[in-house]
Amino acid sequence: MKNKLMSMWLMKLSLASFLFFTAHYASASLIVNGSFEQVVFDDNTSSKGNVFGTDLAAFANKNKGWDVFMTLPGWFTSGGNGIEIQKNIVTKSQDGSQHVELDSHKVGQSNSMMTQTVDSLIVGQMYQLDYYYKPRTNNIDDNGINVYWYGSNTLFNDGIQAQHTSDGTRNTQTAWQLETITFEALESSMNLSFAAVGSQNTLGGLIDNVSLVQVAQVPEPSTLLLLLFPAGMLLVKRKTA
Repeated sequence: MKNKLMSMWLMKLSLASFLFFTAHYASASLIVNGSFEQVVFDDNTSSKGNVFGTDLAAFANKNKGWDVFMTLPGWFTSGGNGIEIQKNIVTKSQDGSQHVELDSHKVGQSNSMMTQTVDSLIVGQMYQLDYYYKPRTNNIDDNGINVYWYGSNTLFNDGIQAQHTSDGTRNTQTAWQLETITFEALESSMNLSFAAVGSQNTLGGLIDNVSLVQVAQVPEPSTLLLLLFPAGMLLVKRKTA
């Protein structure tokens, strides 16, 4: 009987440990093309670059290159010149072989914004955004990236505040840096936007490996106690037996 009770307790302890340690890793990323490796749209179409006229699909066979695109699989330009894809130009990518720069060619309105609409969210639920950031230049106020999170039916405007800003200089940050932010889903469909800020000189912050996952609820202490309580009782009985 005691062995049976111990086995049941061990099962409950394993469940409690699983719930606790996997609470923040409960779902796959909701972001499409987060590492910018997908170069063909789901309907088998491609996109043409604004600077060199490069076919986006050609990046699959390139050793190096760059161009600026208005759309990528999963992403669209919501301000500025477009989304600059780079492959082995300034630095190695953090994940895969391609990453994005948003202070994009050509000179002028080079500070650009890219957006992805994330659907099927649970209103009131928390979501964790992770992405990697790396500054390109050594100049202050030249490599900023703002992150925005707002309802998909809302037209972006100056009243929408950045939820997070990544900034730095190459000489003080030589490696890719993980940035993490937690958002609440205010609507079932939200826009996630990244925007270059600072000097508009076609050289700015780099982005790679974007992911968004639902943050599972950590089990309440009372729940864990209910699961672990039989263990304590069993130990007490064994000591007093």
